[in-house]
Amino acid sequence: MATTSVCLALGILMVYSASGARAFDALDNPQYFLLQQSAWGLIGLAGMAIAARVDYHRYRRIAAPLLGVAVVLLLLVLVPALGVSGGGATRWLRVFGPIALQPAEFAKLALVLYLAAWLASKRPELQGGKLMLPFLLIVGGTAGLVVIEPDLGTAIVLVGFALLLYFAAGARLIEFGAVGALMAVGALALALAPGYRSGRLLAFLDPWTDPNGKGFHTLQALYSLALGGIFGEGLGAGREKFGYLPAPYTDSIYAVLADELGLIGALAVVFLFGAIVLQGLRIARRAPDSHGALLAVGITASLGLQAWINMAVVAALVPVTGITLPFISYGGSSLLVSLTSVGILLNVGRQGSLEKRIGGNQSHARGRGDRRSYEPAPRGERRARRAGSLSFRLRRR
Repeated sequence: MATTSVCLALGILMVYSASGARAFDALDNPQYFLLQQSAWGLIGLAGMAIAARVDYHRYRRIAAPLLGVAVVLLLLVLVPALGVSGGGATRWLRVFGPIALQPAEFAKLALVLYLAAWLASKRPELQGGKLMLPFLLIVGGTAGLVVIEPDLGTAIVLVGFALLLYFAAGARLIEFGAVGALMAVGALALALAPGYRSGRLLAFLDPWTDPNGKGFHTLQALYSLALGGIFGEGLGAGREKFGYLPAPYTDSIYAVLADELGLIGALAVVFLFGAIVLQGLRIARRAPDSHGALLAVGITASLGLQAWINMAVVAALVPVTGITLPFISYGGSSLLVSLTSVGILLNVGRQGSLEKRIGGNQSHARGRGDRRSYEPAPRGERRARRAGSLSFRLRRR
């Protein structure tokens, strides 16, 4: 997608702007994070190109092993000798040298692949209400390991796109409501539990009660929006990144962008992600089968929900949670997984377009003068073609 390339290019610029001073002070090399992000970007583009050419139906066979590997990696992070800590959390596994991977990012893609294949193959059981408990165990177990790190933001993304997949696959509304209510209660219980999460929630409600503590992040993000104004202070000229914004080139990069590019730049990013979501939903609607449609829904929901949470934190619409902005924030694991996910989405779209083109050629081949009897499609399939909606598409197979 062209929008993905624009987001990637903008992200590399913003990572350099937000990290240059800190990299110079700590590493005597202002281009350190720029070079790291550019290298991961090239690897991610290669992953996207490969994924775009691999038939997405092949993921059915490896979806379960991939989810198993992701769960093992999440467990390894919790081993003191293996997990790498930073900022009060243990979310990374050291590979070699400065290279570290974040298993929670890979768990997102693995869960999408597994749920799409599993729900597409279990439609009778899903409509009969027999998958609610297995669904809760799979999603709750994976998200629970992420929460332990702790990484509540990523866990919310996991639960969010899983619920959307459950609904899109055809779950009955009463079951969807029950599952959603259970997960909402669990998230609320975690947020209100004694510790830093409850402090963040109270600071979100009134950040001025602790402006130099729990409310500091929220207030500095709002200052960034105010300083940026309409046109911004200029690329590289932002002031909030110099010791005010926590994690300026990762979690708070959208605040730096709003400070330097202003309201126009901030809204441009919103529209870019909006375009990605709309295109993803269009691909889901035109997918050849329910497996492809669910894959497209899951990937689109994962990217869109993560982007919304990151930007909503900056705008003080939700409590502070550490989560990156896809394609734009610094982070090799996030960038690699996001670009590879887009590649899978492109493959679903390519196969959907190919099927539509073949179907169109077959219909035109009959012609007006063709007196052969018309053989109608099955009623469910005919309705799907006529409606053209995602809900009808997912009922085809």
